[in-house]
Amino acid sequence: MKIATIGTGFIVDRFMEAARQVDGIEVYGVYSRTEDRAKAFAEKHAVQNYFTDVDAVLADQGYDTVYIASPNSLHYEYAKAALEAGKHIICEKPFTSTVEELEVLIELSKDKGLFLFEAVTGIHLPHFKVIEQELHKVGDLKIIQANYSQYSSRYDKLKAGEVPNVFNLEFSGGALADLNIYNLHFVIRLLGRPEAVTYVPNKFEGGVDTSGVCVLQYVNSAATCIGSKDTKSENSVLLQGDAGYIKVNGSANIIDSVEVVANGEKESIDLGQNPNNMVAELEDFEAMYRSRDYGAAAAWLEHSVSVMETFEKARESAGIIYPADRK
Repeated sequence: MKIATIGTGFIVDRFMEAARQVDGIEVYGVYSRTEDRAKAFAEKHAVQNYFTDVDAVLADQGYDTVYIASPNSLHYEYAKAALEAGKHIICEKPFTSTVEELEVLIELSKDKGLFLFEAVTGIHLPHFKVIEQELHKVGDLKIIQANYSQYSSRYDKLKAGEVPNVFNLEFSGGALADLNIYNLHFVIRLLGRPEAVTYVPNKFEGGVDTSGVCVLQYVNSAATCIGSKDTKSENSVLLQGDAGYIKVNGSANIIDSVEVVANGEKESIDLGQNPNNMVAELEDFEAMYRSRDYGAAAAWLEHSVSVMETFEKARESAGIIYPADRK
């Protein structure tokens, strides 16, 4: 798997570090709109090729996969163009701005026989797999509480009158898309599509959500998902059943360790995961790519569709409108 990256933010730095740790993955080139930034980023990560023209990136035959970490609103545009150029895709969360956009990409990937992966770390981590294995011990699951709160320096910029991309609805920004989406992935991977969705946000001027609580209702259980960029907190996930509970230490995308409390006993589980939480997802993607496991890839896409449907319903309930909603 040879990869070209789109974007030069901190998440791409982390991706580069993770890619170097996964056998079978090589970063071929990087793209940025300005030559100075593209060249500097390539040199920083010892990558030979850099690009400032998207068409040139996609026309290059020296690699086969594009990693997309652009502003959220551009995910669909870049992914569609890359698929049409015959490239496999690894796209940062949220996959797209709407369900309709994602469905177009999925159909196109099927037509082209290409892989389409969503880069969302938590549900690929070894500790998440432990949670799936141990969940039966809590009995009938009743409540999930997930909190991912991380005060953002860009919130200070927002208050000072600037509009960073992450807080710009024109770029499909907001706390739901940036942080709470990890909680949605976590809950939906365990419980599937919810019966009902409600999102109660704290909005800034212009209507962007800087924090909020998303409630997912199921037939016999419920989940509260908190995502905040205007406060900080101890981050955790708590899964409560009628026979015990599981506590996740750390946010849904990190999962530092797991505690299982059931039958009067407490078990602490710490597998010593890789400190770069992107390694696990890249290992999964590379394995599917290498073995041409389109069935497994399709299952992950089905999960992503469920998350995107929930994400879209949450925004609708809160009156959060992106430009893609108006198309």
